[in-house]
Amino acid sequence: MGLALGLILLQAGHPARAQPDAPLDPRAGAASEQLARCDGSSAGIAGAPGRDLSLSLDELLPFAREILAKRDVQVRPGGRGKPWRVELHLRNLRDLPAPEGNPQTIYLSGEDASAVLLDRRSAIRSLWRVDEATVKAADIAYDVRHGKGDAPPFLDHLGLEVELPDYRPLRLYADRHSGFAAVALESRPSSGLPPHRIYAIAGTHVFEHRDFRSWASGLTFGRAQASSTAALAMIRDAADYAGDLRDGGEVFVTGQSQGGLTAQGVGFLLQSFLDTRPGPKHLAHVVSWGGVGAQEALLHMMAAQRDGKARGFGAELERHWAATDPRYAAAAEVWQAVARRWAAVPAEGALPYLRATMGRMRVLGYFFEIDLFARAGTFPGTTLAFPTALILPDNCDLTVVEALFGIGAGRFGVRLESHFLKGYRRAVERGAIAVARPALPAKWDWVMDMLPVVEPLGYAWLETLYLDGPAASPANWQRCMAAPRWLTPANRFCRESWWPGCAPEPGENRWCLVRDAPPGSVSPIGAAP
Repeated sequence: MGLALGLILLQAGHPARAQPDAPLDPRAGAASEQLARCDGSSAGIAGAPGRDLSLSLDELLPFAREILAKRDVQVRPGGRGKPWRVELHLRNLRDLPAPEGNPQTIYLSGEDASAVLLDRRSAIRSLWRVDEATVKAADIAYDVRHGKGDAPPFLDHLGLEVELPDYRPLRLYADRHSGFAAVALESRPSSGLPPHRIYAIAGTHVFEHRDFRSWASGLTFGRAQASSTAALAMIRDAADYAGDLRDGGEVFVTGQSQGGLTAQGVGFLLQSFLDTRPGPKHLAHVVSWGGVGAQEALLHMMAAQRDGKARGFGAELERHWAATDPRYAAAAEVWQAVARRWAAVPAEGALPYLRATMGRMRVLGYFFEIDLFARAGTFPGTTLAFPTALILPDNCDLTVVEALFGIGAGRFGVRLESHFLKGYRRAVERGAIAVARPALPAKWDWVMDMLPVVEPLGYAWLETLYLDGPAASPANWQRCMAAPRWLTPANRFCRESWWPGCAPEPGENRWCLVRDAPPGSVSPIGAAP
């Protein structure tokens, strides 16, 4: 989904940047005025006073009272026998044109959010507090960087302790093939919440730190990243934590856009893996930001495994990783355990199995109905819609489109704001979870109909990027030439570096792959038993 967004925005020809909270492009007209960000005046960016809005609520559920306790809320009598009216007041907003909502969005009358925000299976009473933290964690995940060469990943983010004082960073995960990147955060005892961890997954890097691997993974609708070696190793860690009833806790998997898609895939694999282990476990959660759904992609993943295609990466890459990646054994343990479980599910039983598996988790997605990307895919859980008004920036704030390109927001800019994490963070800070309503996003069926066509392109693109990058690095060549046998594009049967085509060639970006795993090592995923 982020790939399509990138293609739309990059037509402007401007440099790419990340989920931004940045000033306007200084090349834009009147940028100096906008960079001032009001400078204490009341005129605002648009040169006019802001406007106030009030959102009326039919009722206030118990968790909503907690959320809105520190916000501007008033209770007024309804008059003429009508019930009391609760109003959430938003002050000094920019007067931007908001797009119309989609009439095909179905709000579920008679239902409220208490089923997922007061889930009795969870030991965490104030689940909304963790959900609010996940939107910040999903934003922080975009700042996980891949180290150069064999260096480990690192977090290029300042102020995490200020943004999430109730959590400490625990571990980073990054995959050089798929571009998968994630951060694990563990709750601090001082939070006052039962122990839990948040595993936040980055989405598509469209702007800053543009990474074409995440674009290519987007063509697989998150499958490549959810089944990557780093993701499977993360799943093993999360399963160990969820299965430890004494020192473990509940697990939250989260992400936005493609990160939300991948989070659904990781959650499905996590619960499938937990189901292979005996005994009780802590509850696992998926909190996805954006209504894009992964159900069709997950069914496709199961079908591919049933057809003998395993993760979809190819036998040569699997053999190379089995021989060279220290995380591969943990990843293979997860995949093979899940694959054995899937083998007992007939093709016609895949959808009921998926629904039952996700039903053993708490799975929810927050979205704005004006978000075009929410129309892709079926979400395998509960979706909650935010009021569109909560997306509007403060009178001294910029939309993402303005911050990147220095152009007016307009209706399309506001619509894009409903997809970016900046918009979700703004809404959550205003108490959006308190007023979220169960709804089914309008859907474009044709988007998922494209999956069989674009997925092979995504896997081919990923392989090209990997062979031209990590597989051609000096560190990888050292691994190849230390192995008994390896292959290159010039010679597929190398045993000695002096054989023709079996060593790096000056002036040529030649790659190599190890042909055989060491004796006694784990079998490659997808290999015949």
